[in-house]
Amino acid sequence: MNPLIISQRCQGFVTVTILASLFSCVEPIDFHPQSDVISSLTVSGKLVYSNPSIVTVAVGRVLDYNPTPTEGVDMRAAYLFDDQGNEVQIPEVGIGKYALTIPPGAPDIEIMTGHSYGIRLESNTGKQYISTPQEILPVPATEQLTYEPSTRRVLDASGFFFNVPYINFYLNTKILNPTSGEPAFLHWQIELTSKFNDAKTHVCYRTQSINDNQIRILNGYEYTTDEASIPIYESSLYSSYAHGSYLHVIQEPIPAEAYEYWKSVRTVLARSGNMFEIPAGKVRSNIHNTDDPEEDVFGFFYATETDTIRVYVDPARFDPISPYCTSSGQNGSCISYCCDCSGDPASTITKPYYWKE
Repeated sequence: MNPLIISQRCQGFVTVTILASLFSCVEPIDFHPQSDVISSLTVSGKLVYSNPSIVTVAVGRVLDYNPTPTEGVDMRAAYLFDDQGNEVQIPEVGIGKYALTIPPGAPDIEIMTGHSYGIRLESNTGKQYISTPQEILPVPATEQLTYEPSTRRVLDASGFFFNVPYINFYLNTKILNPTSGEPAFLHWQIELTSKFNDAKTHVCYRTQSINDNQIRILNGYEYTTDEASIPIYESSLYSSYAHGSYLHVIQEPIPAEAYEYWKSVRTVLARSGNMFEIPAGKVRSNIHNTDDPEEDVFGFFYATETDTIRVYVDPARFDPISPYCTSSGQNGSCISYCCDCSGDPASTITKPYYWKE
């Protein structure tokens, strides 16, 4: 039996700050929130079990739609706690941003699968917010990541169709909890690492998160097998693929509650394509004010283990693609990482360990 407990509250509203940490918008969006959610607290956070483990938390307000905020929220401290009564403070690393790296065997708190973790926030005015503890589940193994070229007919502004080269990626993965054998709930994130040359003749490798407003989740209870083969990502063949690239798929097992949260977010995005549309309900957080449980708090905190699979995209398989930094250095101008990628936080001149052409 599917163990999902669907909250009636988990339908609708997606807050600005939470999705701003997950998606990048390139067009201005008209946002008119209802008065009862203006300035409500938003929290996005995740604990990733690894070696070392990392916990990150972002805190903001509904109207703080700014990927680089300049005003902090009224928070005094953020903490990570476990089901053993242990707690550790998460240092603030930016405005409304908290992060902590936790090595194996850390004395204050140890991160292990099978245990539950949550976050606690303290405001300067004495308010306390706490998340529902989330269990770290073992990750099913990814099996294979492949791609194939395709062509899409696109209608231009003048009413004529033209062919656009595309690339489609497919994932094959296990979908059962490797410990219990029960169907798993999965969530995916995607990154692309591209090779290019900057104006200073560096060979550069730049990694970017794929921000396409797609929520990639899977309910293992909807399958009758222990594996699934799914189309995981598609895009046009743009300049990031010109000199060789790797697509990375990061697989996360998540609790049923987190799956329902992401499912609700996906429903809102699919409703009109505008994540700020005000629907009938609200996607509620698993974080609440301990003194006022009815206070609107948005977003989610979850704990997970990850498995990453990647595939090299060979540009020789396609027709020539426009270079990544096609005009770098011309007339003494170029975008920052094309001028000198060594100063770009997303780039490196060190060849990644996995890079094989």
